[in-house]
Amino acid sequence: MAHQKKVTSDFPPSTQMTKKLLTSALALLIILSFSSYAFADEEPLNSMRIKTDFNIWKVNLNRVDWIKEYPDLSWNGFDIKLPEYLTDDQAQEVSNYLTEATKMGVDKTEIKAYLEKVVAPEITRDKQDVSIDLSEKGDVVFDGFAFHGQEIDYEKAYHLFREAYLTKEPDVRLPIKQIDPEIKILSDELRDKGITKLISTGETNFSGSPYNRRNNIKVGLNSFDKKLIPPGEEGGAGDILGTVDQTTGYLEELVIKGDKTVPEYGGGLCQVSTTVYRSLLFGGFPITQRRNHSYAVSYYDPQGLDATIYPPSVDLKFLNDTPGHILIQTVTVGDKAYSNVYGTPVDRHVDLIGPYYYDYKGIPPSRTEYTDKLKPGEKKIVGGAHAGFKASWYRRISHADEAKEDIIEHIYSDYQARPLYTLIGEDAPAQTNVGVTENGT
Repeated sequence: MAHQKKVTSDFPPSTQMTKKLLTSALALLIILSFSSYAFADEEPLNSMRIKTDFNIWKVNLNRVDWIKEYPDLSWNGFDIKLPEYLTDDQAQEVSNYLTEATKMGVDKTEIKAYLEKVVAPEITRDKQDVSIDLSEKGDVVFDGFAFHGQEIDYEKAYHLFREAYLTKEPDVRLPIKQIDPEIKILSDELRDKGITKLISTGETNFSGSPYNRRNNIKVGLNSFDKKLIPPGEEGGAGDILGTVDQTTGYLEELVIKGDKTVPEYGGGLCQVSTTVYRSLLFGGFPITQRRNHSYAVSYYDPQGLDATIYPPSVDLKFLNDTPGHILIQTVTVGDKAYSNVYGTPVDRHVDLIGPYYYDYKGIPPSRTEYTDKLKPGEKKIVGGAHAGFKASWYRRISHADEAKEDIIEHIYSDYQARPLYTLIGEDAPAQTNVGVTENGT
């Protein structure tokens, strides 16, 4: 009663009903953090990045309807919202004792509509179960591919966007509800080897790839599929892929060769190595050898988590540090490549923090070279223009056992700036450029 008297004592004399109404309304007013919009008093944020494990969406806040003007009601310095059950007359009566202003705020409905239209199609999926067995010949047999069920947690997402807008934090980690798939291990031998659960998943997007590149991706993924790695053993992409030429099903496709991009058998295999690399990263496995591409390739967005290969000189290598075997499963669905790692989970949780892009370099002046490999006057672009920059991610490995210290690893990538590189045919001898070769465009 003492608090109630404090609330109503400043009001002028009125009817008992009005006092009761005001007391009830003020008691039930929702503080800002529970309302459907949030306000920013200072210069607002102009852009945000929505982040998940494998995707980043850049949002220009000036081009979406997230930010709107709202009437801001306050009482004694507290931002409030009137209960919806009040009649117009009741709301007007209460408003006489409130301060009204106009502010910019984040709109809950508009944010949800944007996420449903732009982000959800890339995120939402039903869970898919898998059965794993051994054939009579001892070959691994998969029935299905394990996917976590996923959907956006819109309520949590709104509050994260609200907080980001108020604090001018440009990055928002999208909250996702997950449903674990069922993993059925039908073989006693596989269970004895330690194949019991899904440890981690990696994902890349190869949309826009030409036919030859898609062929090479599928052939390469098939080499990793059903691969068992014993405990304590180091695995390498070069050893797993084996021979890469026309006899093993590969077609000619672009590879980065020195300062040129030229066709060669197996072009696009870096999509495979990057997909597997990401599954190993999220599984917490030690990466013993990895190198980024010479320049940023759009197939591997977000940049900084790619792994180029051209065995034996450039390879991806990793260590199975679990107590049992690990089993790799790969698949393509539409324009996406996936890699699952099954085995015996250990006491660790992995977070990838980033990306942080810096030290940008502009595109260098265009480069022209004359060659007798083309008809006189014929032109051929052998290198696209690319800006340069550096990228940093951090992998934090934490443990349920608090006695174990967290491990924080720096994942560093340095992408070169490249000029537009054109060859023009003439009768003079051609110059040869020698450099590092990457099987990764």
